[in-house]
Amino acid sequence: MNGKRAPPTYSSSQSETAAESRCSPLDTAGFLSFSTMSWMSAVMWSMSRKKLDFSSLGLSPLDGADVNADELQRLWEEEVCKVGLQKASLTRVLLRFQRSRLLLVLFITVLFMMALFVGSGILIHEFVSYIVQPEASSVLGGVALCLGLVSVEMFRVGCLTLSWALNLRTGIRLKTAFCMLGFHKIVSLRTHSGVSVGQMVNMLTNDSYRLFEAVLLAPLVLPFPLLLISCSVYCCYILHYTALIGVLIFLLFILLQFVFARLINMYQQRSVFITDSRVRTVNEVLTCFRLIKMLVLEDSFEKKITDVRNAETRMLEKAAFIQNFSVTISPLIPIIAATCTFIVHTALGFPLSIDTAIPVVTIFNSMRFILPVAPTAVKCLAEAAVSVRRLKELLLIENPESYVLQKSVIRSAAVVMDNATLSWTGPLRPPHTEDRDDLASKQGHTEAPPTLRNISFTLPKGRLLGVCGSVGSGKTSLICSLLEQMHLQQGSVSVHGSVAYVSQQAWIFYGTVQDNILMGERLDRPRYNRVLSCCSLDKDLDILPYGDQTMLGEQGVNLSGGQKQRISLARAVYSDRDVYLLDDPLSAVDAHVGQQLFEEIIRKELRGKSVILVTHQLQYMEFCDEVLVLKDGAVLEAGSHVELLQAERHYSELISKHLTEQRSPEKEEKKKVELNGHVHSGMVNPAFDMSDENVDAPSSDCKSAVDDQLIDPESSRDGLATWRTFQKYCQAAGGYCVSVFIFLLFTVMIANTALSYWWLSYWLQQGHGTGNVTLSERGNISLNADLPFYQLMFGLLIVLLLIVCMIKCFCYVKVTFHASTTLHNSLLKKILVSPMRFFDTTPTGRVLNCFSRYQDEMDSLVPHHLNILLIFFLIAICICIINSIIFPIMLLPALVLIALLALLLWMFLSNICGLKKMENISRSSCISLCTSIAQGLSIIHAYNKTDEYIQLFKSLSDINANHFLLFNYGIRWLCFLVDALCTVMVLPVSLLVIFSSNDFCSPPMKALALVFIIQLTSNSQCMIQALMEVVVRFLSVERLLDYITGCEAEASGQLQVDQVQENWPQHGAITFLDYKMRYKDNSPIVLNGLQLHIRAREKLGIVGRTGSGKSSLAVALFRLVEPAAGSILIDGVDITSISLFDLRRNLSIIPQDPVLFTGTVRYNLDPFNSYSDEEIWAALEKTYMKETICRLDGKLQAELTENGGNFSVGQRQLMCLSRALLRNSKIILLDEATASVDAETDALIQITIREAFQHCTMLTIAHRINTVLQADRILVLDHGEVVEFDHPDVLKQRPNSLFTTLLTAANTVTSLSAQKHQHCDFLKS
Repeated sequence: MNGKRAPPTYSSSQSETAAESRCSPLDTAGFLSFSTMSWMSAVMWSMSRKKLDFSSLGLSPLDGADVNADELQRLWEEEVCKVGLQKASLTRVLLRFQRSRLLLVLFITVLFMMALFVGSGILIHEFVSYIVQPEASSVLGGVALCLGLVSVEMFRVGCLTLSWALNLRTGIRLKTAFCMLGFHKIVSLRTHSGVSVGQMVNMLTNDSYRLFEAVLLAPLVLPFPLLLISCSVYCCYILHYTALIGVLIFLLFILLQFVFARLINMYQQRSVFITDSRVRTVNEVLTCFRLIKMLVLEDSFEKKITDVRNAETRMLEKAAFIQNFSVTISPLIPIIAATCTFIVHTALGFPLSIDTAIPVVTIFNSMRFILPVAPTAVKCLAEAAVSVRRLKELLLIENPESYVLQKSVIRSAAVVMDNATLSWTGPLRPPHTEDRDDLASKQGHTEAPPTLRNISFTLPKGRLLGVCGSVGSGKTSLICSLLEQMHLQQGSVSVHGSVAYVSQQAWIFYGTVQDNILMGERLDRPRYNRVLSCCSLDKDLDILPYGDQTMLGEQGVNLSGGQKQRISLARAVYSDRDVYLLDDPLSAVDAHVGQQLFEEIIRKELRGKSVILVTHQLQYMEFCDEVLVLKDGAVLEAGSHVELLQAERHYSELISKHLTEQRSPEKEEKKKVELNGHVHSGMVNPAFDMSDENVDAPSSDCKSAVDDQLIDPESSRDGLATWRTFQKYCQAAGGYCVSVFIFLLFTVMIANTALSYWWLSYWLQQGHGTGNVTLSERGNISLNADLPFYQLMFGLLIVLLLIVCMIKCFCYVKVTFHASTTLHNSLLKKILVSPMRFFDTTPTGRVLNCFSRYQDEMDSLVPHHLNILLIFFLIAICICIINSIIFPIMLLPALVLIALLALLLWMFLSNICGLKKMENISRSSCISLCTSIAQGLSIIHAYNKTDEYIQLFKSLSDINANHFLLFNYGIRWLCFLVDALCTVMVLPVSLLVIFSSNDFCSPPMKALALVFIIQLTSNSQCMIQALMEVVVRFLSVERLLDYITGCEAEASGQLQVDQVQENWPQHGAITFLDYKMRYKDNSPIVLNGLQLHIRAREKLGIVGRTGSGKSSLAVALFRLVEPAAGSILIDGVDITSISLFDLRRNLSIIPQDPVLFTGTVRYNLDPFNSYSDEEIWAALEKTYMKETICRLDGKLQAELTENGGNFSVGQRQLMCLSRALLRNSKIILLDEATASVDAETDALIQITIREAFQHCTMLTIAHRINTVLQADRILVLDHGEVVEFDHPDVLKQRPNSLFTTLLTAANTVTSLSAQKHQHCDFLKS
């Protein structure tokens, strides 16, 4: 549009067409290819050569959302039909969904465990028997044993890989179906129904992932009792009943693992609430960063977040220590069990020799397979059960019964409400809007009284109905009732025709401007251009880098409030519906723009349509065909504007007061804010109306960035985490010395374990000692004279091992949490001191990810997987070294194995990381869509776009499922290759064991080599998977380091900071000296050569058209952006020569969009505890909030929800005013400070402002020019330059002045209203 090059945009229809043309390699893979995952070889090889076209790799239709969602939906409906909704079991439905595949996987897992038992038990027993008495068997028999052992090990690896392959596919199908079942329910809800947006998103992301993990791991655990019984029986057969001691130790440790899991879960559950609090506070910082910087609250928030982080760390450390000990001790359990068994066995005098001891050790090692898996699987099953319960609770939520009749009794009526009484009680709870602001009633009653009582009115087709009333009167509830979001208690509601809805807070989803306007409708270019024109979007699109193809951030983060509302209006107008429900649509635009929108849209474009207009702006009521006045949820008056004026009741009083104050010069100061609150042409947007020059809005930065979108794309570097990342992590952990010390602890622990195995072999090698024994008693170590010594040494080694293990766990947990906390605090400091440009160009969700998901991975996953990697890596090194010592010739195969493993990892590890990054990106798209839909449910239902969003979610879900499946298959494919290579190593070791002479190498040492090589094949998968997890998870560390090292600080170019006097500024005079400002380097100048002087204690009004630079003036004053040239002096001090803290703490702002933080009332008013309770109560009394606060439990200590959600918008604004009164600064900046309060409160507030700020320099940014007519002087800006600067009366005398033009435009509607009012007075007289 406008000749600008559009970026590539996402089209769901195109993606679906492309998806249909793709084929999945899984669909063409044969049984052998599928079971060994060799089909992934071509994919990985193509990725390594950079020749893979991912568009050619689609998800199999069998794994897609369509097939699986329909199947699960069908099974759920059958279950509900069979037993009813309340008794329906979602768990039973999920089991039926995967019944046949589950049985198949269980059968394959049984084969895997049988292979594990045969290889580690029976064949090793035969091997040792052959070693002890080689002459008793032929060489051919020995070779057969070697080939048999290798074959059984390969069969074991194949069965395990096949079970993974099946589980992955089953898991992704269930995950997709679970998501779609939940999504179908969510989009069917007409409101949140007591389920928060976060819970909805969590259900569709984390809960579905928990279910996937349960499907993946549970089948591997269920057949374990079979392995346990087989191993126990065979051990007793070989050894004696004393073998049950080792089995009992295994069982006790498994039970202990479950206890550990319960403790870990308990501590993690406790930490979840602390983590939520921390992330919520960080989210507040990111959302309200301008106000936080202006109020100099960075230190307060840093302390608050750091304190919460410390509490979180203390709780997480307890869980981490237990988990670390559990994981660390698992590989040591076989030698501990063997030690206890053999010491008791020999102490009882039972015979023990090499042919009985070694098979028992290998069997114990095979049983170790279940130790790390069982607790994890049980934990996953428990979490999956919680996830299933949460989805069941969601499915049980029922919408209010449909009560809106599509056809009314009166054929000519579009909307009819007949004696309708409605409430928010039931499963639905009211959203936080200004019409439900009675906090006391919310806290004190479980069931609120009816919100709307006995509402009766009729809106004829093609007519305009205006709805007005004070704050909390029920205006928004009236609109919601027509959208079937409430419960009808009595009466009837009829709406004839299709509906368009414009909400009070505009809903913008992630997509282009055009996508947000069309919302799935076909593009009709002439109608589309007409809509853009009537919604005053032409100029906005001219300054956007891609015009209407510019991508909008989450919730329209890069738009002003006015721009978002106009896009929302454009969406409604373009939809061409029969009935229009407009909930205060002119609240976020300038007065002249609001007048233009009213004329062009409501009076012209929507002529002939049925319109209900909720508004505070009483000057528009006379143009409505009928007016409805609400009070306390009931209709106070109804009729035409003229009829209501003639009735001389409440409406007439409001209009008279409004017009009288418009005409009274002595009440001009009061009038300006009454217009602000009552007329509410209000311009609500974050901190300022940034429709003119906010960096969030594209007007300044983006003019020069034609090739860039407003939001910086997230860097997605290919490849692995760099060595720099590991070095920085080590430094954060305490430095290289601490890291080396931790590594030495690991080394000592593993060396101790190897020494224990060696000591057992040495003990067995000593046999019966020097005594005379019979032939059958040879090798029986129970007869050795030094038995107590060997037993004591064996026991001491195990005790030493446990001590080292405990020390290692404690130190490791402390060091890793020190690293994660150091990085967290460093990132927090960087974010808090980052300039405004960083927040404007970086989506909130991206930064919040660092403090939530990435931080969680650093706290839990990185240390967990790094611990496993170090343990199994050192075990593998130890095995290679010991085998090379026993058989020096094995050094060559060991080096070849290491070289092949290094080659595989070098070639393919980065590919797997690339797949993980793709999965992360596609998952972010799903999360963004889920969040957006959850926030815009009412609008989606109003426009009947449910099916379109279901199809879009299916498409995005399939893309994510494809990437997720490829990533997991990539991991398992690499694990299979490594497993196969390690299994091949069994062959040379077993051949050496068979063919080497017992004189060259003693039987116990041969057996030790065999035990270790079997361990290597068992541990290889764990080691490689841990390595890949560490590399992938370290990308989270890398992402944090990118922000830590890449974010520059505010005023980083300031070389010298001067100290200011304690009472500065004494007067409040402000001087601009040839001041110029731009938002980014190479972007256009937004303030151009300002040369002006604002006198001390002067009351200055700042006006201008959209884009003139009004809000940029405030940005410059607070130094949110550094000057490009010139300077600003306050009482003669250059503001660039002093610190930002000294500057901002001496200025105050009352923003147009009120912001309250999570915490107590007192914290919001006085975050640094600088004022007494008496001072705070006095400030609250002046703003008429004292009574409201007194009704709260805890009064000043009452906790507020996020952004003060339990207050109305008007009450939040009064709280902000109280905050400014307490600061008592010499310079005050007001941005329509009472825009959201009703006229009566507004008038009283104006008196408070005049009295409290009479000795201050007050700058008022006026979006409605009538609000500053009583100022000492008016500053008129245009294109960032001063065009007029004088007393308002002087400017009014200049007929061609810009001020006169703006004033005339603002007063047009008011003048017409006054004329009509006079005519009504004449008729009455």
